[in-house]
Amino acid sequence: MVVVDIDIIHGDHLVKPVDNKQNLSLAIDNSISFTDIAKANPMARSISLTVLRGQNVYKIESSIGVKLINALNGETLPPLNEAQASLAAADRYAANGKVKKATLIKHNPPNEIGSRPLPIWRVDFDDAWGSSFYIAPLTGELLTRRHTLWRVFDFVWMLHIMDYDERENVNNLLLRIVSLLAVLLVLSGVWFLYFRLNVRGWLVRRRLARRST
Repeated sequence: MVVVDIDIIHGDHLVKPVDNKQNLSLAIDNSISFTDIAKANPMARSISLTVLRGQNVYKIESSIGVKLINALNGETLPPLNEAQASLAAADRYAANGKVKKATLIKHNPPNEIGSRPLPIWRVDFDDAWGSSFYIAPLTGELLTRRHTLWRVFDFVWMLHIMDYDERENVNNLLLRIVSLLAVLLVLSGVWFLYFRLNVRGWLVRRRLARRST
């Protein structure tokens, strides 16, 4: 678990850095104002103006989820289709592979995505790493990435912490029981060694006593 650099396990080498130099270029005359968006979405917890899918959008977060509004015409952006999800993943991909397939996961998510909500796009690449990018279906953001080394590490980590379901709980009951048994085993070994040394010493002293008589 410590032989491979943790950044490689995380898959950092597979991802292009985010371009923070993207500039918003709103046309003031025909764009939707922040005030208009706030009035139309009174239940919003947060509203931010950003660049997604190559266009200026308002990202509106509320108790019912996330909604994207085109900042130029006010239209609600639909979720990504397969081609768009593949393109979003390819734009963040930094290795030498091509998109093999894209799958929209709606039910029975794999353990490797943790508690991330569904639906979610899984985009697989045909590289030597067995890479998979998980893409948010609405925003096109890269939520996480997985590859073969990560999966091996995750399996070993599961065995290490003895959490065979979520693979996250390092304080589970099974681990506590095994740890307690291990401590008892060590203590019993110390006691057995002490007892054996005492018995052996007693036998040596007895032999010496017999010889002296």
